[in-house]
Amino acid sequence: MSLSAATLLLPAPDAAWRVWKPRSSTSAEAVDSPSQASHLSKPLVIGLPAAACRTIGLLLPQADNELLEQIIVTQLERRGFKLEQDSAGKNYRWHLLGHLGGQSIISVDLLADPFPETLAAAHASDYTAALRLAQLPAGHIVIIEEQGDLVLAANHHGKLYHSHIFAQTPATEETLALEITLARLSLESELGTESITGVALVGANFDHNLTSRLSSVVDLPVRIVADLPPNTALDTRTWGKMLPAGIRAAQTASVRRGKLTRALVLGSMLYLSLAFLAFAYLSYQEKRAAKLAEDVEATSEPAAAVRKANERWKALAPAIEPKRYPLFLLAEINRIMPGSGIVIRDFEVKGNEIDIKGEARDAQLAFQFIEDFKKNRVLSRYEWTNPRPEVKGTTATFRAQGKLP
Repeated sequence: MSLSAATLLLPAPDAAWRVWKPRSSTSAEAVDSPSQASHLSKPLVIGLPAAACRTIGLLLPQADNELLEQIIVTQLERRGFKLEQDSAGKNYRWHLLGHLGGQSIISVDLLADPFPETLAAAHASDYTAALRLAQLPAGHIVIIEEQGDLVLAANHHGKLYHSHIFAQTPATEETLALEITLARLSLESELGTESITGVALVGANFDHNLTSRLSSVVDLPVRIVADLPPNTALDTRTWGKMLPAGIRAAQTASVRRGKLTRALVLGSMLYLSLAFLAFAYLSYQEKRAAKLAEDVEATSEPAAAVRKANERWKALAPAIEPKRYPLFLLAEINRIMPGSGIVIRDFEVKGNEIDIKGEARDAQLAFQFIEDFKKNRVLSRYEWTNPRPEVKGTTATFRAQGKLP
């Protein structure tokens, strides 16, 4: 299916959703939520904001699609994501963007779990990340507002590679500069030093004077882009279905109801024309009902196992909390460091523990630096040991350890 033949529902910067009719170059309609879009023509493709659909970039060894699928599933499960699939589709979908140095560049879209009920539309043909449908400025880090969230997106030759929410709107210039710098470091380590050539701020809410100030800080050209319209030339024929569990169940049930309805109509016609077969037909239906009851009974135990597994995954939620990522913690430490007098020599995160070694101008500054940790909204969650500074010459070396209670 070409994207130009589908009706698209995409998130707006505010809480609304924009409707893009087939072969339309502009959006002339808006709805409050996908669940209220039943009047839209099919096929309906819903582009989800980053809050409801994560996009993760991976570099994997080159292999055929079947082996790549297995590697991707393993990678995602190791990161704590719950993957689902059945005859109606999956809760994830991966895209091969290209190759780099003998490796495959993979981008994976993964639906949020639990999926928001307000975004469930039983008549939807497919779901995807909203930025997957856009032609992104090649080589640019994109900052875009999605329903009150600020999202950073990276691409490979204009195709979405990675995206994540980093702030609520409005964000300060310092927040923008820090997030762009951290993202650039991470992306260039994966895709190469020449992969990032600029920054695009998408939307009408950005101040035009911001571009020059931000450019001087991040050392990249910064420009404002009015909007990112859908890429109508995008070919989605090779895409598998990515649907939430509730929609998959509803569509599967609809197919079953359709089959059952056709069977009942045929049975009625046979009953009217062949009355003497009525008893045999009723017997067949009774056996079929008994078989369905057996099937339901047989699935009750696996269903309980699924619920139990779901509870275990929820218990693991703290292990995948973004605020525990080493890069995020290092950014928080960097944010509260004084302008001079402190040098971090070693920073290590192991599970629930942080180990920091560094040098300070004097012992008092080392003590004050660790005291500032206890006032930070992120670092204060850890229990910090005293820095134990040792004065050597004109500097004081120190070591501080933090541990989650």
